[in-house]
Amino acid sequence: MSSLASAVTGADLALARPFGDHMVLPMRRDVPVWGTAHAGAAVEIQFRGKAVTTTADKSGSWRAILPAMEPSAKAASLTVRSADQSLVIKNLLTGRVFLCSGQSNMDFQLGRAVGGADEAKRAGKFPAIRLCNLTGAPTDSRVYDAATLARLNERDHFTGGWEVATEKSAAAFSAIAWWMGKMIHELDGVPVGLVENAIGGSGTEAWLPRNVLSARKNYAPLLDNAWLSSPQISPWARGRAKQNLGKHPDANHPFKPGFLFESGVRPWCGFPFDAVLWYQGETNAEIADDAWNRQLITYLVAGWRKELRQGKLPFYLIQLPRIGGNEPIRQHWPEYRKVQADVARKLPGVHLVVTQDLGWDSPDVHPPDKLPVARRLAEAMAKSLEN
Repeated sequence: MSSLASAVTGADLALARPFGDHMVLPMRRDVPVWGTAHAGAAVEIQFRGKAVTTTADKSGSWRAILPAMEPSAKAASLTVRSADQSLVIKNLLTGRVFLCSGQSNMDFQLGRAVGGADEAKRAGKFPAIRLCNLTGAPTDSRVYDAATLARLNERDHFTGGWEVATEKSAAAFSAIAWWMGKMIHELDGVPVGLVENAIGGSGTEAWLPRNVLSARKNYAPLLDNAWLSSPQISPWARGRAKQNLGKHPDANHPFKPGFLFESGVRPWCGFPFDAVLWYQGETNAEIADDAWNRQLITYLVAGWRKELRQGKLPFYLIQLPRIGGNEPIRQHWPEYRKVQADVARKLPGVHLVVTQDLGWDSPDVHPPDKLPVARRLAEAMAKSLEN
């Protein structure tokens, strides 16, 4: 099984989407495990010689807590039983788990990066690195077909699941996330799980929890279909969304405010990540409104911490890089870098990874040399990681 466990329903007993073969469970903290079963049924979870029991509620939902475990690269299976039903997910490790999110520079694949193809060939030497590559609908220049439009709902939008590191899986994974994860793993040999759900071109507003948007009057123009005409959303993003949606402007789109959080982050709420790695801002920097952009990032951090139920969850903001050219769409990047720095300075547990001296001279927004960025990210994280 390489897909998330929501696909493994096995009659009425099922694990929630984060859980699947080859995953890494968080170490040294209580780990919630949840899913569905018959209403009122007893459910037992077994892992590494420990067993916990719970009871499904009236809707069939259940949740149990595995006690804190030390890191381990020894593979084990997790078994769930309820009445005459059971399911098993295999080849699980215990270690550190990171959520890697944002837009295209985070999503930039290892196989496309400078030195990445050779790096991917060595990925199989690191069996304790596990990759969960969540892929959303494409946001390139195209008109969505019927199948893509049907996929644009909170349940079906993201596809993919946990895999062992191989040349193929690493080459298709985020270059920055892979190199960072390998460097952290090499510090002490602790297993590393990387969950990547970045979406090219996505604005911060697409990643805000919907309840954050609905609770604030100044976000009202971002709700429903009004977002497609809101001046507070990048003209480029609105134009691309209209192109993708074609004759279906009322349909969901990955750039729609709130959509990416609800489809790609909310299913993980309760899962104890070690940190969030956030590489995003190219789209929002088109808007020359520092106060607005500062508010978006601030609400993103606060909203994710609240919904993920980790009030002190570390965030690592990767600064927008240097790029060449004089494209008008990028003229506000210096101001946006300052916004990123302001948020990191103001909010506890938010760290800025400086990259403006890296980048390249091309006007292409995607510098292909991702290793230096990953190295700085890993160095920043190593200072605060639990040993």
